[in-house]
Amino acid sequence: MQAPLELLFDEDRNMQSAIRGFTPYGISVVVKFGGSLMRNLEACRAALAELEELGRSGHRILIVPGGGIPDKAIEAVDATHPLAPFTAHHACALAQDQTAYMLSDPALSSNLVACSTLGECRLRLREGKLPVLLPSKILFALDPVEWSWDITSDAIAAWIAWLTDTPKLAILTDVDGVYRNAATDDPTALITEIRSDELARLGHTSIDACAAHFMSQRGISGVVLNGTHPYRLRDWLEERRVTGTRITSIPHTISPLQQIALGAA
Repeated sequence: MQAPLELLFDEDRNMQSAIRGFTPYGISVVVKFGGSLMRNLEACRAALAELEELGRSGHRILIVPGGGIPDKAIEAVDATHPLAPFTAHHACALAQDQTAYMLSDPALSSNLVACSTLGECRLRLREGKLPVLLPSKILFALDPVEWSWDITSDAIAAWIAWLTDTPKLAILTDVDGVYRNAATDDPTALITEIRSDELARLGHTSIDACAAHFMSQRGISGVVLNGTHPYRLRDWLEERRVTGTRITSIPHTISPLQQIALGAA
């Protein structure tokens, strides 16, 4: 059942910014929808259907897409004919846009809407829709990240969560979480909980190292989940035990001295 507009507006009021005159976006969780989930379109549709159900039950979700199929084509060209950083960065941002359009098409979902601005995302949430961000417009205008293959859509999702003051970040991919030594075929290697600064030191895993470092610096917590098991996101949002990797961070309101003390504990 779709959440009534009155409830959505009440949530907006409950999430009001402490700074007068600055309207909150009212997002409760940013979900990075990994492009790897599009390898199996039926599994992709099931994951999107669960996101829609979560939206109907009151969770205010903003979806940030991965580069998906278009991004793989860009990587294939770069592997044999290395692209200039400007070309690769801008093409990959547009690949995220293309994935967003596909995810929000009626062929794959029924309540997702592609949005090019955060203001439009806020409006669609108030209408009971699930916005899928087209990131290129914001990225091209603000240019917040390096033009580097080290920056992926994970880092963009973390930045969007910080930019919108969203309290939760979920990274949906096609593995159960972050594994020690990338041993994804060994269930005992799954890391169930890790601090974001420790995660950044592991380098690129199922979440990129730049995203983990940004989460550490901005006090963002989150989780890495297998999107082919859609119910796991609901379990995490409702604070039930779930298979995945929980990422904890020291809140950015803690002083540097407190951070050092916690790091030494």
